[in-house]
Parts: sequence; structure tokens; C-alpha cells
Amino acid sequence: MIKYVIALRELGIKNKDLLFLLQNYSFDIEKMFTDESVFENHFELILYQEYFLNNDLVNEALLKADEILKNSRKLDIKVTFYMDKSYPKELAKIDNPPAIIYYKGAEFAEISEHAIACVGTRKPTKLSYNAVNYLIPQWVKNDCSIISGLACGVDKLAHQACISASGKTVAVLAHGLDIIYPKENKTLAERILKSGGILMSEYPVGTKADRFRFVNRNRIIVGMSRTVIIYECDEKGGTMHNVEFASKQNKPIFCPEVGEGIIDVRTGTKKLIDEHIVTVIKEGRDIKGVLTAVGVKTVKAEMKNTDIKKNFLHAVLAILHNKMVLEATIQEIKLPFKNDNSFYKNAIKLIDSGELDINELLDSLILNNIASINKTLKFED
Repeated sequence: MIKYVIALRELGIKNKDLLFLLQNYSFDIEKMFTDESVFENHFELILYQEYFLNNDLVNEALLKADEILKNSRKLDIKVTFYMDKSYPKELAKIDNPPAIIYYKGAEFAEISEHAIACVGTRKPTKLSYNAVNYLIPQWVKNDCSIISGLACGVDKLAHQACISASGKTVAVLAHGLDIIYPKENKTLAERILKSGGILMSEYPVGTKADRFRFVNRNRIIVGMSRTVIIYECDEKGGTMHNVEFASKQNKPIFCPEVGEGIIDVRTGTKKLIDEHIVTVIKEGRDIKGVLTAVGVKTVKAEMKNTDIKKNFLHAVLAILHNKMVLEATIQEIKLPFKNDNSFYKNAIKLIDSGELDINELLDSLILNNIASINKTLKFED
């Protein structure tokens, strides 16, 4: 049946009409391509008969559907549709959910229903690094999953914080799953799949990452979750679309306290706080409000601060902008080991023995990473 659902989309039938057909005439969708009498037998289907008047266009749509399915199978991309048992349950509840979903990785039923959307600026400051990496490991410990968009910045931090905490995360993409955008997040996308997560999109293979698709993508990020966390964001930035979708979908919105020193990447967050649109997360241990919002009834024992920081270190090391960041940190705090695959293990040994302050290491890594992203890092070769 999925072939015919995709073909309907290729014929130009809008998403809302596809949803109507799947809800009310799922057994007649294939007949629309093979038996003209189906339009005569069902009055409401006459509206769609015009799409089937040109046999060449109908055959072209069917061939395109076959091609999409063939290319998807080659890339281990699965397809589900609205009303199918494999379709994500939370997403099905929103107004105008995507009729077709393409996805890689786990099944949606394998991802915790206690889903938290985490979004924000593409150029986070230390505030977002701290907020993401203190809060997410604690939520993951309480059986929560993380939903985000695989963008640079907060999205990247959120996905990796979840993975480092042994959680499962879902990345919603604004293009076909035959590409990863931005390219620098390809390794992260692979980690998401290896850790039992999902890459998903409403767009078939061959669809490029056009600007308007990112707004559409945001409605799915919110739709997949039970609550939304807005970290740092510009008042005029794309993150604010998530706020609009959350309000329409009646999803609770939270954000971390941003203080009084407001810079551009926090103007949106500050506006949300000042206008009482969000519930403020006051500090790194303030996790219960979000857990209640996503339906967690029993909160597990509090994580040790050292465990949170070790998870933080693991996550930051995994998403460094380039090798120069770690080299700069090694020089800066005079670490007695090299930049290699054993860095985390060696650092933990020194931390556990009291020879290295994990706070100093984290601060250096974060600030050097931000500087590298902003192209201001100075490194002595």
C-alpha cells in the first residue's frame, strides 16, 4: 500500500487530503489507481478523480514511488504512514501530521514515550553547554528520550549529551535521508543510529535541504515530544518557530534561567521568560517539572555530580569543532598526555586521583570550542 500512498503525494495531493484518505478510505487507495468505479461508488472520492485523468502522469507517479522505495531500501531507509502501527503515536496526535515518514534506525516503539524536544541557537554560549549537559543526563536516567534537529549548536549538544548518557535520541531532518545536513554532523548521525536512535524525515530520498523545509521540520520535532526545552535563542531566530508549534500543539515549554546579561543569542529566551510563556528551569538539579510534563511518575535517585560532569566531558569531547580545540586545551592547562583516542580515559584517571580539576578542563574545552566555531581560536603549532 505504501507505494500508492507515495504515488498520491507525487501526483500533487496535499498532506491534509492524504490524511483524510488514509483515515477514511485506506482500503480504496490502491483501487484509485486500478479501478475507475471506486470514484463512482464513493461520492467523497470524486474530488480526487481529476488527479487520475492523465494516464501518463499517473504512471509517472507510480514509477517515481517505485524509485523512492527502491533507493530507500538500498540505504536501509524504512517508510511508514499515518494510521500504520509503526507510525509514531505522539506525532499522530498533532494537527496535520506528516502522512508519510521515512526513517532509519530503531522502530519508534523502541524510543521512550517520555520524549523531550531540545532546541536552540546554532552558536550556543557556555550557558547552553552547561544547561544541556547537566539536565539531559538526569532526564535520560529517568527514561526520557531526546528529540532535536541535528543542526549545529544546541541540537548537536543535545543529541550527544543523550548518547553519552546511554540514551536514545531522534533527529528530525529537513531533507531526504540520503544526505546529512550539515555535513559536519555526519559522524553524529552515525552515532545516533549506533546508539539505538532514529533519523527521520517527511521527505523522500533526493529531497534537498531548502530553507522552508526547516520550518516544517520544527513542527515534527515538537510533535514527536511531550514537552519542549528552549535553550538560548535569538528573538528573530528559527528556534522561535518551535515555540509557535508548541503553543498550537499545547505542549509545555521550559527554558533555563538566562540571568540579566542578555546577548543576541538569548533575546528570544528572555522574551519567553518575561512574557511568562515558559516555565523557567532555575538550576541544574531542577528536573522534576519537565519529568512531570512528559509523564514520568517516579523520579529515580539523584545522579552524583561527578557522574554528571564525567558524562559532560565525554559529550563535549565527542562534538569538538576540530582537533585544534583539544590541542589548545592540552597546552593551556599543561596536560601530561597527547591528543589521541585514550584522552578521555587518561583524563578520568587524573580526575579520579585528584590531579586534574574537571571543572577547569570543561571550561577550557568549552571556551576553546566556542572560539574555534567563531574562528577566533589562537593555537601555537
